[in-house]
Amino acid sequence: MPTEEHDFKGQLKYEHFKFFFRRHWVRFIHPILFLFPVGLLIAIILIVLGGLVLIVDFTFLRAFFVFFTMIVTIAFLQMAFLQIINFYFDLTIVTDCRILIIKKTVFLQNNSDAIDLTKIQDIAVEAHGLFKNYLRYGKLITTLSTSAPPIAISYVPNPHYYLEWSNRVKREHILQRQKGITEQPASPKPQTDYLQDIHRLNIP
Repeated sequence: MPTEEHDFKGQLKYEHFKFFFRRHWVRFIHPILFLFPVGLLIAIILIVLGGLVLIVDFTFLRAFFVFFTMIVTIAFLQMAFLQIINFYFDLTIVTDCRILIIKKTVFLQNNSDAIDLTKIQDIAVEAHGLFKNYLRYGKLITTLSTSAPPIAISYVPNPHYYLEWSNRVKREHILQRQKGITEQPASPKPQTDYLQDIHRLNIP
């Protein structure tokens, strides 16, 4: 649950956490769907090579085949676990003044993008197709008031829910800024003639 007392790395001093979300689980399935046929192909190749090694009575070749099989298996499992870790690193954080888009992997990528809520002109949802609507995920498109191109966040789970929540945080931020502008400091008291003040002080 979102809480304003939540702290995260890179949080500003007067910034309050609102909510966060990760990508939809379909984003995690995509690399797995690629790894599964690759792993199946590697397993078939290893089985064929294993049969050939059993036919050829050569000790060094058998030892090399066992070592090669272990290396390939460890590398495949490591890639699968890295996809799980990368899935949890890829997230979006919304605070009371900005939106943080974090795209991070274990080794190769560590990117982050911040969007100031005051520069957001519009936030829209794009969810085309039966598959996206049935599994309830889509794309959040943020249009900025500057000449910069729109920023899209893909694979957002339940995008209409987070769209409403983001708009609510944006409205609260705008109202807070307007309240701070309208609350002007009190005008200073009119200055008196300092010579008259000194004269009054000198009167016995």
